[in-house]
Amino acid sequence: MCWMLTLGMSLGGFHAQNLVVNGGFESFLEFPNASGQFYFVSDWGHGGEGSAVPDFYHEGGEGAGDLPQTPLAKVSAYKGRAVAGFVAYSDPPNAKHEYLTGRFTEPLKEGQRYKMSFAITSGKVHEWVDAGMGVSGWGVSMGFGVPEQEDHEKLDLEAQFEIHEAVYERNWKRFTFVFEANEPFTHFTFGLMGRTLRIRRAEDNLRTMAYYFLDDFVLEETSPQIASNMSVGRGERGLTIPEGAYIPNGFTPNDDGLNDTWDMALPESLIWDVVVSDRWGSTVWTDQVSHDTNLGWDGNDHEGQPCVPGPYAWRAVSSSPLEGQTVWKGWVNVLR
Repeated sequence: MCWMLTLGMSLGGFHAQNLVVNGGFESFLEFPNASGQFYFVSDWGHGGEGSAVPDFYHEGGEGAGDLPQTPLAKVSAYKGRAVAGFVAYSDPPNAKHEYLTGRFTEPLKEGQRYKMSFAITSGKVHEWVDAGMGVSGWGVSMGFGVPEQEDHEKLDLEAQFEIHEAVYERNWKRFTFVFEANEPFTHFTFGLMGRTLRIRRAEDNLRTMAYYFLDDFVLEETSPQIASNMSVGRGERGLTIPEGAYIPNGFTPNDDGLNDTWDMALPESLIWDVVVSDRWGSTVWTDQVSHDTNLGWDGNDHEGQPCVPGPYAWRAVSSSPLEGQTVWKGWVNVLR
């Protein structure tokens, strides 16, 4: 299966339709009152049965289905009043994997470029539970239905997006990736995909389970246009933006769930050290961006304060033993 990241930009003021049905888990059959009641959520599925069923939480729930105090952690919804929860991994001999499958409003268009994003957190984990570590290798796999899962086995799925660093975050983090559809996919599955597992134990060495909360899945069509104010150079030689890159020239960090973060997407061969500066040259955000890791700039400075609207300069540097250092430069507009 061939997937390609592409260079594009968001059109200012344009809010594309979300193609994920019930991406925020706000539509459901009943309020949850126990663990393992993800089947209450409308238009979503899961591969496992019995104890392999993910969890559904709601502010109107009771018992083990309540927010913000869940059996494993304290967490509030990223957006709305509901979230999903699942076991990505647990240590042997009680190894366990759970998966969630969502569907699209319509089959994806072959050759169309899409941007998908979602929010994930470990929550503020309780001291007395097994949860409290992060794992790598979870991600998204496109398909045509709900995959079948035997007991708690790990599914053999091809990931279109996969995280290679162990993630353990007490606060919500939003991940974004861009791809070109080569089949008319109707569904996507979220869970542990990686072949190599790396564990980061966050609280103490007694934690044996990686549990995550999910919210606000969004899929939008995106444009392949290149922003005209980008430049790139290696020494005195001019270069074009690398094929397979996606670099928006603006975003709107207003917490409406659309274009809230500035997300670069790169092909697998590139790793960029990115610096964003204001008009006076002061650094407001830095990160290392790759094909698999991009948390995105949320429009705040290093102290967590919102940056004023306007243009900001970005500078990206990559290094290669064969080609030396390459520097890309451009502008990104913060719109509020």
